Amino acid sequence: MLFFGPDGERQPERDIRERKAKAVCASCPVRLECLNYAVARPEKYGTWGGLNEDERSAERRRRMRRANAA
Repeated sequence: MLFFGPDGERQPERDIRERKAKAVCASCPVRLECLNYAVARPEKYGTWGGLNEDERSAERRRRMRRANAA
């Protein structure tokens, strides 16, 4: 599984898997739509739109701050 890690995955393996998944995302024509979907849900697991769980959480916070500032 490239976009979702198995239970018990160790950090070095996770880093490698996420790097490979993000490489696929980088050339995907629907990357932004995928990311928007995952941020809006919010999807808690996996690589979506080129971002992992922590990165999507940070992106969600950024978007909320921008919306509140407008």
